[in-house]
Amino acid sequence: MKTSTILREYIWIIETLRRDRLVPLKELSLQWQKNRLGDGQPLSRSTFTRYREAIHDIFGIEIACKRGTGFQYYIKNEEILEKDTVQAWMLSAFSIGHIISGELALQHRIMLDHIPIHVEYLKTIFEAMHSNLCLFLTYQKYGQQEKKQYEIEPYCVKYFKSRWYLLGKYYIYGNNDDVFSNREACLHMFAFDRIRDLTLGDRLFEMEAGFDAHEYFSNAFGAYIDNATDPEPVIVRAYGMARHYLQDLPLHHSQRIVNETAEYTDFEVCLRPTIDFFHQVLSQGDRLKVIEPSWVVDEMHELILDALKLYDPSLCGSQ
Repeated sequence: MKTSTILREYIWIIETLRRDRLVPLKELSLQWQKNRLGDGQPLSRSTFTRYREAIHDIFGIEIACKRGTGFQYYIKNEEILEKDTVQAWMLSAFSIGHIISGELALQHRIMLDHIPIHVEYLKTIFEAMHSNLCLFLTYQKYGQQEKKQYEIEPYCVKYFKSRWYLLGKYYIYGNNDDVFSNREACLHMFAFDRIRDLTLGDRLFEMEAGFDAHEYFSNAFGAYIDNATDPEPVIVRAYGMARHYLQDLPLHHSQRIVNETAEYTDFEVCLRPTIDFFHQVLSQGDRLKVIEPSWVVDEMHELILDALKLYDPSLCGSQ
């Protein structure tokens, strides 16, 4: 059987159990045949058992049996599919891929976002992360001719707005001969598209005890981390359709409604206000307005003035 066919069957089982919650094998088999899976043959217990194991190995999704109600099957760890997890991302990507693969005749009518480049770095980075090996990379920042070399301890990768990033630790050494007592550790984000060369090193490293990638980014918006800026509540006022848009697609996982009127809705998010966040709010034009804290309001005001100066040079001399 083709790999693509098997994957489609895995995804069908996952999506059916997510939708129907508790499903006896007999009912699952009837739906299986109705959807013309498995060449129209019933879903046998042995095949289902084999598929359950494969689904766990590939997606980390555990399908359990509730025996007290007639051997009904369900997804035991469904919470991993309700968050921004690797499993949810993989399932979505596979599902969309299989749907589109059967509709290539409509490819001229299917519009997609830009696919990020340099994903080939992922294999090397994951190998280093599995083995706790350092990486050597050559990096060139935007607008700079100089290329810098780093020895990086890879901590995690992050995908944001069609770009992949590597969070890695590197060291700045002093002039002292005892380099281990005279070095400063730096955690830094490296964008894949600015990496000019990446190779696997042979030095083993140990991650900081207790480091948690999700916790590290929990108060961040996007990929930029500014440890000099403390997390704090930010109130954003949404007007018109943006009120509904933000309820369906929150700015941040901490978002909650703090006030509603007929004209607007105030949302509170708790994060480190950085340039990524400012630009996201600005992208909504006159539909979003920061209400507090005052220093964020001032930052937004300055960014808007700078944008206006691009269109009206006469404002450059104004105070």
